Amino acid sequence: MKWLSDVETRITRSDLIGASRLLDTDRAIESGNPRAFIACSRLMLLRGRLHDAQDMLDRALHIEPDSVDALIERGRLSIRLGDDVDACEWFHRVGLKEDLGDSWLIDWFDASLRCSRVEDATHIALVLCRHFAADAHNWFRLGLANHAARHYAQALAAYEKAADMNPRLPMLRNNWGAAYLELGRHDEARKLLETTIEEEPNHALAWTNLASVLLKTGNIADSLVAAERACALAPNYVTALQTYSYVLRECGRFDAALDIAQRALSLEPNNPSVVWTVAMLQLLRGDYENGWRNHEARWAGSPELRDISPNIPAPLWNGEPLAGKTIFVWGEQGHGDALQFMRFVPAFAQYVRQQHGKLVYCCFEPLHALFARSLGDAVETVIAHNQRPLPPFDFHLPVGSLPCVLDARLADLPGTPYLKADRANVANWRSALSGERKLRVGIAWSGSKTHQRNPLRSVDPMDYVHALAGMSDVTFVNLQMDAHGDVLRLQNAGLPLLDPTSGLSSFDDTAALVASLDLVITVCTSIAHLAGGLGVPTWVLLDVNPHWIWMTERADSPWYPNTRLYRQPAYGEWAPVFEALARDLAVLASKRDTHEPITTNPTGSLH
Repeated sequence: MKWLSDVETRITRSDLIGASRLLDTDRAIESGNPRAFIACSRLMLLRGRLHDAQDMLDRALHIEPDSVDALIERGRLSIRLGDDVDACEWFHRVGLKEDLGDSWLIDWFDASLRCSRVEDATHIALVLCRHFAADAHNWFRLGLANHAARHYAQALAAYEKAADMNPRLPMLRNNWGAAYLELGRHDEARKLLETTIEEEPNHALAWTNLASVLLKTGNIADSLVAAERACALAPNYVTALQTYSYVLRECGRFDAALDIAQRALSLEPNNPSVVWTVAMLQLLRGDYENGWRNHEARWAGSPELRDISPNIPAPLWNGEPLAGKTIFVWGEQGHGDALQFMRFVPAFAQYVRQQHGKLVYCCFEPLHALFARSLGDAVETVIAHNQRPLPPFDFHLPVGSLPCVLDARLADLPGTPYLKADRANVANWRSALSGERKLRVGIAWSGSKTHQRNPLRSVDPMDYVHALAGMSDVTFVNLQMDAHGDVLRLQNAGLPLLDPTSGLSSFDDTAALVASLDLVITVCTSIAHLAGGLGVPTWVLLDVNPHWIWMTERADSPWYPNTRLYRQPAYGEWAPVFEALARDLAVLASKRDTHEPITTNPTGSLH
């Protein structure tokens, strides 16, 4: 088979003309030799005759189904045909064999990443690093795989190893900076990204990542410049567009943010992260018709939920008939989300009954007593999330999907309080606070410290002192849990603050306390939803880019009629919020002191 060896040599040397003179499909078929079929497939592939290449490989594999060379070439052909999943299946039949060289492993790695087989990509990269350790590209590949798996510390270590070997590797510093960004090491990320841009001013990815770093560190004006430059360089780069949309939101330019996000979605309509971005803006702007539908992308698109796989032993309900069936509706996300979405449970329970089915509602254990009382006879079975065993059921549905199922609109939101505190406990709290004949105002200043936006939506508790201390006709009541140190600071600074939180062990306890107050002042946290659901007058302090439920520009909330909203006029500007708050509270307290009736105006503020 000297002639066949000659063909293979000529193909290796890119002498396609010489190789084609010696071998064509007819001669390969005539020979019946799998090796000739494989050589001919390579030649046909290089000449762009993909179907002929596939025919040759099919013939080779028919004769030798386990031919490693044919399997590898078949995988490469699938890549050329645009089918990375199929390519990975062919490569899998070979297995991780390093003795065959690294080029096909690199092809497999690339195909695995493109079709999101991140675990496979990581294993392949580890093999490459183990057996071809002198190549910096392989360490970079390991970094890429770990980055895609959101194992950022491991990605960083691999990028650093690659940099030790070849610091000028293309894309290395950008990705290295991106890993620092994900780990919250913003100064190191910024330094790497700025260096990259100095050397490659037209690096769209580096501009995009720099925009994200600047955004996360509060440099909004600079972030806007970087995001605009990224989009100017790569107008169809979805990540740049999405980052630009995030920046516009922090600038309070919500319509522009939605326009940019929708452009990104037009480019990648199946990208769940972009769908989620659009959903948040649609809901923020009151477009519930489209917003609820896109809200269903949260399990794959939301940064907080995308790594969560609910382990529910039943299929998701997709509108199947419920006659004789039980559907399990369960609480999701945080306590604030559970409180705001619980209002939809009675309407859905009625629908289930009309279908002659049964509903089991499962909520977080700290909310169970409050929810069970509030739902009353509307829901037959209300259980805590930690109850075992669970009752049997046929379908499940997360509670955040109820507005979509019910096709809820702003006008459909319950306008009356839907949470019911324990009357006896409310009376006890009123009695305990009866000695305080002043206006009783509950305050909270922080949400969950693990929430990604908590640094932006929370306030310094001392801001309450600077704005409100000296109001002799107001007694403040702490509603911030696990904040003993902050409470002492506020008390020592002169704020008349009672702290009953040591006696609160559940949301039911907190609900009774809140229901005994005249007013609640809070940032965007579960207390805002609890007080709003109870119908207690509530003033909510909002950063410039608020949670979607609070919408934009308005001072009232269709979700909670007794709530008034105090909004930052611009990013990070809390001083005007507290100035307005102090003015309004002084007016309210003076009316209490003169025994004037306290009422709620159409925008939700108290007079």
